[in-house]
Amino acid sequence: MAFPTRVALITGGGRGIGREIALALAREGCAVAVAARSREAVEAAAAAARRLGVEAWPVALDVTDSVAVARAVAETVETLGPVDV
Repeated sequence: MAFPTRVALITGGGRGIGREIALALAREGCAVAVAARSREAVEAAAAAARRLGVEAWPVALDVTDSVAVARAVAETVETLGPVDV
């Protein structure tokens, strides 16, 4: 499996500044894993990133749960490749 050159995992990526960071990185060609507590918000942000022509993966995640964070990182690496950002 070929991975993109850069992969970004953005927490708080479902709305506001986090979403804008995810989309800015997508515009630069990064594959993005968009993480936040709201499944609906991350799915919408990931869809917006895909419309920019990059791979995007929505991750429903509560960053206060360390086990969930570790799982999300592992799944991001498996899905998009090693995390650069």
